Amino acid sequence: MIGKIVTGKSFGGAVRYLLGKEPGKAYILTSDGVELSSRQALIGSFEFQRRARPDVERVVGHISLSFHSDDNLRMSDQLMLDLAREYMQRMEITNTQYLVVRHTDTKHPHLHILYNRVRYDTTLVPDRNERLRNMRICKELKQEYGLTFSRGKEQIATERLHGSEQLRHRIYDHLRELLPECASWTALAEELIKRQVVTTFVYRGGDPTKEIQGVTFTLDGHTFKASQVDRKFSYGRLTQRIEQNRLRQAMIERIRNYTDEQRPQVTSILQKLEAEKQQQSEPPHRNLSIAGKPLTKEQIEMLREGEPIFVRGTQSEGYVVMDDRLQMAWVYRSDPRDWVEYGKYTMRRMDRDRIEAGYVVRTLVKWWGGTTARPYLWKEKESDTTYRESWDDPREPRPSQTQKQQDRPRRFITPKKKSRGPSR
Repeated sequence: MIGKIVTGKSFGGAVRYLLGKEPGKAYILTSDGVELSSRQALIGSFEFQRRARPDVERVVGHISLSFHSDDNLRMSDQLMLDLAREYMQRMEITNTQYLVVRHTDTKHPHLHILYNRVRYDTTLVPDRNERLRNMRICKELKQEYGLTFSRGKEQIATERLHGSEQLRHRIYDHLRELLPECASWTALAEELIKRQVVTTFVYRGGDPTKEIQGVTFTLDGHTFKASQVDRKFSYGRLTQRIEQNRLRQAMIERIRNYTDEQRPQVTSILQKLEAEKQQQSEPPHRNLSIAGKPLTKEQIEMLREGEPIFVRGTQSEGYVVMDDRLQMAWVYRSDPRDWVEYGKYTMRRMDRDRIEAGYVVRTLVKWWGGTTARPYLWKEKESDTTYRESWDDPREPRPSQTQKQQDRPRRFITPKKKSRGPSR
């Protein structure tokens, strides 16, 4: 389920688009406050209401809701109508004129909501953060109604991407291709530079003698943080994958030195290592259920990444949050992502509660200048009045200083061609 928001000035153009399809390709699911006897009467209804606020120019609200083609058989008119009404309620499109039209001219089911931003009481339908709210609400409705999530970047039609999005996806493809074979950051960076991708490591305080906090990738002048390419390619996860590759390759080298008599004994080990290599691209998911409803792979991944999911059961509903190892759950009646002051940081209420409960939390905190950061915060003892902080997961073993120096990554820069002087 994807919502696309457009605001405009002309109700006439919007109505003609919604109802101007071939016969049978567009039909009205529901409406409120408008005259349906003819297109002109319908347009006149919207125009009459907008006159109550002549000071506002862009009063035409138009939202398209598109659903995954795998849900086509489920998408009855009643289900689409329920989704549209729930969506409008949560987006605060209330107490105003609207028209909901279903289109059947594409492979994927979709509908259009046309509404008047001028309400009956002359106030306006709020548009603050509407695109962020739209993304959150669409995700919640997909979870609650069990709709299909997209299958990730592997399913994206890259030929439709443009600009930075296309470059980001190219980096994603390169990492997917190279990562299973690289046993060090140096090896990965060298392979990426062959594909014109520059790897740059971010050090604490910008000091190369201090610990690495993250990594960026640059292609054709566009730079992306590792986690912006994909959450599973964050610096921490990439480092973990590379270390796993190193240990696997070391094991294979030892096995190769076995005698012929010993080889039958290690066949199963080789098969296991190869199977792990194939499965390594996606983290394992436990079979979890909440309120008697099994969670989807996408919901489990959101919980593991520290994001809440909305669950509606037969007796109750609420937002569910878990620790990143999926051992403990918290249930909230209201959205737990509101900001609270806790110690030296402003953070989400859900993160504060998990820290208070004694868990290590990769916390979303407000940083200087209004930006955000994701340090690990935790308490050593439940009675502690302050929490500790680290940019690395404190539960993971840290390499020795000698090993850090041996495998200290460096920045790889494409050599510049020597410029020739002016011809004489």
